[in-house]
Amino acid sequence: MKIAIDLDNVIANFDDVLLEEYIKHDKELRNTGIINENADYIGKGMFDWTDEEEKSFYYSNIERMANELEPIKDAPSYIKKLKEDGNEIYIISGRDNGEYKKPYEDTKNWLDKHDIPYDRIILTNAYQKHEKAEECLKHNISVLIDDSPKTCMEAMKRNIKVYTMNTRFNQKVQGLNRVSTWEEIYEKVSKYYK
Repeated sequence: MKIAIDLDNVIANFDDVLLEEYIKHDKELRNTGIINENADYIGKGMFDWTDEEEKSFYYSNIERMANELEPIKDAPSYIKKLKEDGNEIYIISGRDNGEYKKPYEDTKNWLDKHDIPYDRIILTNAYQKHEKAEECLKHNISVLIDDSPKTCMEAMKRNIKVYTMNTRFNQKVQGLNRVSTWEEIYEKVSKYYK
């Protein structure tokens, strides 16, 4: 079976690192802290930064932060199990969106550094929520594991089995088949093909 797995917030701790970096930078900038705990995304209204300050910080630091991410607990070992079970692993990431200078190279290096097996890396534009679903169809992928509600909904519309990794920013969306740990992901996905 072919399984597509998103990288940020599914394999890697992207939001945790991003929030930590934003808090650290806020202390240097104005030290006002988080002003809106209920913001939909980190940086977008969470701090009292101007749009220009937020964009400047994000674009100046995104590659460094992405390269410093750590895997989410148990992600490498359960991805190895999925691979050992005979599945093809497609890493599908929205990093081809103009924010990274070397999205493919950085993604490959990160996966190799953390000993995460894969058969193929597919990069899409994170701001085009339909692209991952289209890539899944193009490659005959049966299962998608992602954290973006819009991406998950697009894939579900196309009859792709979807598991949505719980994050703080996707809690408002109903109708998703949610997972919270890699053990849970493995149990659910393996039942699908066994």
